[in-house]
Amino acid sequence: MIAAQSLDGFITKHDIPGAGFASAADKEYFRTALREFDCSVMGGVTYRGSRSALRAWRDTSRLQIVMTRAPAAFDGDATPGALEFADRAPAQILASLRERGRRKCALLGGAQIHSAFLAARLVDELWLTVEPLLFGGGTPLLAQRADTRLSLQACEQLAPDTLLLKYHLLR
Repeated sequence: MIAAQSLDGFITKHDIPGAGFASAADKEYFRTALREFDCSVMGGVTYRGSRSALRAWRDTSRLQIVMTRAPAAFDGDATPGALEFADRAPAQILASLRERGRRKCALLGGAQIHSAFLAARLVDELWLTVEPLLFGGGTPLLAQRADTRLSLQACEQLAPDTLLLKYHLLR
């Protein structure tokens, strides 16, 4: 799971979708980090917030799956092998990715998707950028209650006031 959040735990600023609040340092880190993965999964809200950039990116070496209750609504956006839309459970999506030879998946959000994969015990790491901002409202990292213990694996300063925390989830 990869996310950027404010100090008070929000992955969006108020009602503005996406992580547009993230620093330039985080955006550069994120682009570099994605090269480590051969696929990614995100929800429909996250996709809509980045739609133009994702539609322009047709790199079939990194398959992108968008979880949505209405995949047919995105038929015009889909590119098999590059950008696909699915209405399946997290375990089914990951099983399908493994069957297709994909080995390392980035979970990109949002809160509903984070919670669904976490509840299914399908998250092994959390890479969290903490930005020096307070919003007092927005979308939280998780949409549902959780009780998950993590172990800090690394802490990196991306910019003078921006931290990247890498955690391993304990079972």
